[in-house]
Amino acid sequence: MSNREQLGVLFLVCALAGPIFAQGTAAVVPVLDEATATSIRTEGIDNSQAMRLLDDLTSKVGHRLTGSDNFTKACDWALAEFSAMGLQNVHKEKWGEWRLIWNRGTWKGRIVAPITLELYVAAEAWTASTNGMKKGRVVRAPKDSDGFEALAKTFAGAWVYAPAALVTSRSAERRALREQIMAAGAHGFLYMTKGDAKFPTRVRVFGDHNQAMGKLEDVPTTPQVAVQSDHAQQLEALLDEGKEVVVEIQVDSEFKPGPIELNNVVAEIPGTEKPDEVVIVCGHLDSWHQAQGCTDNGTGTTSTMEAARILAKVGVKPTRTIRFILWGGEEEGLLGSVAYVKQHRAEMDKISCAFNHDTGTNWAQSMSVSASMLAPMQRVFAPVMQLKSPEPDFTGPVFNLKKVEVISGGGGSDHASFIAARVPGLEWGLRGRSDYFQYTWHSQWDRFDVAIPEYQRHTSTVIALAALGVANLPELLDHSGVRATGGGRQSMNIAGAVFNAELDGLKFTKVEKGGRADGLGIQVGDVIRKAEGKDVEQLFELFAMARDMEGKETMDIGLVRGKEQVTVKLKLVDLRNARGGRSGRSSGSGEAAPGSSPRGSSEAAPGSSPRGSGEAAPGSSPRGSGEAAPGSSPRGSGEAAPGSSPRGSGGSSEGSGSSGGGDDQGLMVTAHNG
Repeated sequence: MSNREQLGVLFLVCALAGPIFAQGTAAVVPVLDEATATSIRTEGIDNSQAMRLLDDLTSKVGHRLTGSDNFTKACDWALAEFSAMGLQNVHKEKWGEWRLIWNRGTWKGRIVAPITLELYVAAEAWTASTNGMKKGRVVRAPKDSDGFEALAKTFAGAWVYAPAALVTSRSAERRALREQIMAAGAHGFLYMTKGDAKFPTRVRVFGDHNQAMGKLEDVPTTPQVAVQSDHAQQLEALLDEGKEVVVEIQVDSEFKPGPIELNNVVAEIPGTEKPDEVVIVCGHLDSWHQAQGCTDNGTGTTSTMEAARILAKVGVKPTRTIRFILWGGEEEGLLGSVAYVKQHRAEMDKISCAFNHDTGTNWAQSMSVSASMLAPMQRVFAPVMQLKSPEPDFTGPVFNLKKVEVISGGGGSDHASFIAARVPGLEWGLRGRSDYFQYTWHSQWDRFDVAIPEYQRHTSTVIALAALGVANLPELLDHSGVRATGGGRQSMNIAGAVFNAELDGLKFTKVEKGGRADGLGIQVGDVIRKAEGKDVEQLFELFAMARDMEGKETMDIGLVRGKEQVTVKLKLVDLRNARGGRSGRSSGSGEAAPGSSPRGSSEAAPGSSPRGSGEAAPGSSPRGSGEAAPGSSPRGSGEAAPGSSPRGSGGSSEGSGSSGGGDDQGLMVTAHNG
C-alpha cells in the first residue's frame, strides 16, 4: 500500500470515528462514534426530561430526610422511574436501619399581640414537637442559673426567647439552665437564626440523626424553634419596649417506632463485553427537611436519572456496565456511599470511576483528572466539545479538563467514599448564574423554581456522554493517580480552610504563605493545645467553643512550639464564618486545590462510622430553615426574602462542593456547597 493509500485509509478511519480535536500538539480521536454522540446530544438537549423529573421529585415527593417516610417514598419513586426507562437490575440496596422514624409536619408561627405578624419559623430534624398550636407570652431567658429564681414564676405557659448560644449549646451549664426553665412550665424556646450580610433572612436547619437510633421514651421533649432574623428582630423590639408579646407557635414532628430500612437505589445498563467492569454515575437522593431539596440534591439526583434515560432511549450497548446509584444518608455523613464501598470492597479495582453530581443547578463545565487519566479523558470528552454553551454569551471552552498530579482529599460528598478506596471519585466543576452556596444551599429557598432548565439539560447530556465514553474506553481508567488521604475528617479540613494551612490532628504540617496562620505567626510543627485557657484534645472543640463565646471578638489559641508555648489571637468571625469549610477557596475554577477537600470534609473512610451532622456552624444559623406546611405550594416552601430573586443573586458559582457530611464528633458546619 502506497503512502497516499495509507493516508487515505487513516483519513477514512478518523472520519468514521468522528471529529479529531487538537489539544496542544496531539490529535484526540473521540471514543464515541459521531452518530452515537449526535444521538445523545439531540436526545439530551431537544427531548430533555430533566426538569420533568426534578418537578416530580420536588413536588410529588418533597423533602427527603434520611430515616423519614418521605425518603422511603423517594426511593420507591426513583425505582419506578428507572424501571420505566427500561434499565436493568433496578433495585434498592440496603445500607442501614434505624430504630426510629422521624417525620416533620406543619411549621407555623405568629405574633398575636400587641401586633399581628406572621413569623417564619423552623426546627431541626429529630427534635421535639410542640404537640399542636401553643399560645403563650414571650419572656426573655435569664443569662445564667443565678438569674433563674427571679424569673421562675414567669415561665409557666410562656415561650422563652433566648440567644441561639443558650438554646443550641451542649455545655452542661446551659443544658441545666434549659432544663430548669422547662421544669418551670415553659412551652419551649424561641431563638433568632441569622443568615449573612448578603442574605440576612436566610434560614438553615440541620439535626442530629443519632436521635433516631435511641429509644422512643428517650426522644427530645423540648421544642426549640428558630425564627427568621427580621421577624425575630421585630419581636425583640416589642420586648425592648416593655410590651407584653403573645405568640402562637406550632411545630409538628413525629417520632414513630421503626425500624426503618435505609437504602441506595441502583439501576444499570449492562456491559456487552466486560459486564463486571463498571462506570458509576451517582448523586445523593436524600436532603434536609427544610424545603424541597431542589439543588441539594434534586438537581444531582435527576441529572443522574436523566443521563440514564438518554442512554437507554438512544439504545447504547456499552462495553462496560454503567451503574446509576442514588445514595441515602449523604447529609448525615456519606452513610450510603461509605456502606456501598464497604459492601463492594472486592469490586473496587473494576470500577473505572465514579461521576458524582452534588453541586447545584449550575452547568458542568470542568473536571479535574489525574495526569495519568488526562489522555483517555480527552478522548471521552471530545464529543462534549460540540455542545453549545447554555450561556449564549460565554466565550470560554464548553468543557475544561484540568490536570492534577493526583486526585486526593476528603470531601463532603459521595465521591470521597470512592477516593478513600483509591477509585477515581470525580466531581463536576460547575459555573453559571445560580448563587448556590449562599442562597439555595440548605436554605428555605431551595425549591424547584431555583433550578435553571438549560443548565439541567446541558449537565445531564454531558454526564451521559462522559459515562458512555469511559465505559467504552479500551482500558479502565488508571487508579494510580488517586491518593486516599486517611485524615479526611470534617473538622480537620474546615480548620485547614480557616487557617489556610494543613493539619494532622492538632499539628500544623503546612502553612500557606500570606494565609491566616502565617499572619498569626503560626509555624509548621506548632501544635494546638489550648483555647481560651482550656485544654483542646480535638479540633471540633474550637468550633463548639466559638459558638458559646457570645460577645467576644477573638479566641486565644495556645500553641506548643518545641519547648516554647505561644499564644495567638484568632478572630472569631473567621472561625464562625468558615461556611462549613467545604472549600479552602472562595472562588475560581470550581474545584478545590489538589489535595484539598472540594466540598468540605466529612469523608469517612470505608469501615468507619461517620456520625453525621448534629450541630450547625458556630455563629451561623444553627437551626433555621423553614419549609412551608405540607399542602402549600408544591413548588417550594418558604418564602423568598422580599425583593430577592428566586434563583439566587446572579454571579458565578463555580464550586464543586457538597453538603456537609458528618464529622465523627457529630459536628455539622454549614458549608458552601451540598
